[in-house]
Amino acid sequence: MASISDIRAIINAKDGTTEGDAVELSDESVEIAIDNADTYVSDLASRSGASAEIISLAKTNHAAYLAYQTYADRIVEELPGSFDQAGVFQPISNPIAKQVMEKLKGLKVTSEETISLVCNSPPIAEQGETPGPADSEEYPDELKLSNLISRW
Repeated sequence: MASISDIRAIINAKDGTTEGDAVELSDESVEIAIDNADTYVSDLASRSGASAEIISLAKTNHAAYLAYQTYADRIVEELPGSFDQAGVFQPISNPIAKQVMEKLKGLKVTSEETISLVCNSPPIAEQGETPGPADSEEYPDELKLSNLISRW
C-alpha cells in the first residue's frame, strides 16, 4: 500500500518539513485518500484476475487522485483578489487554479486507466478447474462453442 510520502511525491504536495514551506495537505487528508482508494480498489480486485502489481498501482493512482482532489477543492474555492479603496472586492484571474484543475484531470485519467486494468482482468480460475467455453448470446445455438463441443 502507498505511504503518505509516496502520495505527496506524486502530487508534489509539501509536508512542511522544509523551512519556509507550509503544509499544503494534511497527513490526515492523505491517509483518508489512501484508505478510501484501498477499500475501493480492493473491492474491484476481488472480482478480478489482475496482478498484485496492477492492483497496487491502481490503489496508489486512485489515492493520489483523491488526495489531490482535496487539495484542489481548497485552491479552487479561494477567490483571489483584493479590496479597492472603496471596499469593493476586485477579483483577479487565477492561473494556478487552472493548472490545478488540469493536473486533477490528468490524475483522474491515470486513476481511471489503472482501475480499468483491474476491472477488465478476467478472473483467475480455481486451481484444477477448467473454465467453460465462452458462448456469446449473439451466436445461433448451432454455432455456440459449448454445443459444438458436446456434438463432437
